[in-house]
Amino acid sequence: MGLLRKIQIYGDSILKGIELEDQTQKYVVPKESGWQYLEEEYPLAIVNRAKFGCTVTKGLEQLSRALDKGLSCDAVVLEYGGNDCDYNWAEIAAHPDQEHLPNTPLPEFMRCCREMIQRLRKNGILPIIMSLPPIDAQRYFHWFSRDLDQEAILHWLGGDIQTIYRHQEMYSNALTRTALECRAPLVDVRTPFLSTKNCGELLCADGIHPNREGHRLIGQVFGEFAARHLQPV
Repeated sequence: MGLLRKIQIYGDSILKGIELEDQTQKYVVPKESGWQYLEEEYPLAIVNRAKFGCTVTKGLEQLSRALDKGLSCDAVVLEYGGNDCDYNWAEIAAHPDQEHLPNTPLPEFMRCCREMIQRLRKNGILPIIMSLPPIDAQRYFHWFSRDLDQEAILHWLGGDIQTIYRHQEMYSNALTRTALECRAPLVDVRTPFLSTKNCGELLCADGIHPNREGHRLIGQVFGEFAARHLQPV
C-alpha cells in the first residue's frame, strides 16, 4: 500500500459519528471526532461524506457522481450494510404472513460493493472496507417496534428476536468476504466489539448506533490500521 494522504469516507450514520442522545432521544453528531486525531497523528486530510440513513445503492450513486466530477483522493473508506439489511417494519407488522425483503437484498448489496471497489480502482483510488459493529437485537427490536404490533413482527421473525442479529451479521460477513475476494484492505471493527465484555455497553439505547465509547473503539481500530500502513507526522 502506497503513502496515503487524502482520504474520503463514504458510508452511513456509523462513520458519520451519529449517536442517540439519552435525554432527548434524538440523533446528534458530537463535536468530538476520532478523525481529528488521525489527521493530527498522521499526514492525512480526511473528508467525511457519510450520510445518515444511506444504503449502498445510494452510496454508489453518490460515489459515481463524485468520480464523474473528478474525485481526487488517495483512498476511500466504504462502510455500508446497516441500513441495507434493515426492513420496513411497519409493513411487516401490518402483513406478518407475507414475504418481505430488506432495503437492499444481499446479492444486490454485494454487487454494489464490488462495483464501488472496481470503480475506485479504475480511477487509481484505493478502496478500504469496514466491517459492521454488532447490534443488540433485543434493544433494537423494542426501539423500532415501540409503536407497532410487536407480536406480529415477532411472528414474522419466527419467534426469535435474534434473527435480527444474525441477519445483520450476514451483511457484515459479506463485506469481509468481498474485501478478501477483491483483495481490498479491511478495517475489522466487529471483532474488537465482540471481544469486549458487555458489548452492549458500547451501543446507544436503540441497539444499533455506537455510543461515545463505541465510537472511541472504532477510532482506535482505525488508528491501529493507520499505524500499520502510515507513518506518524
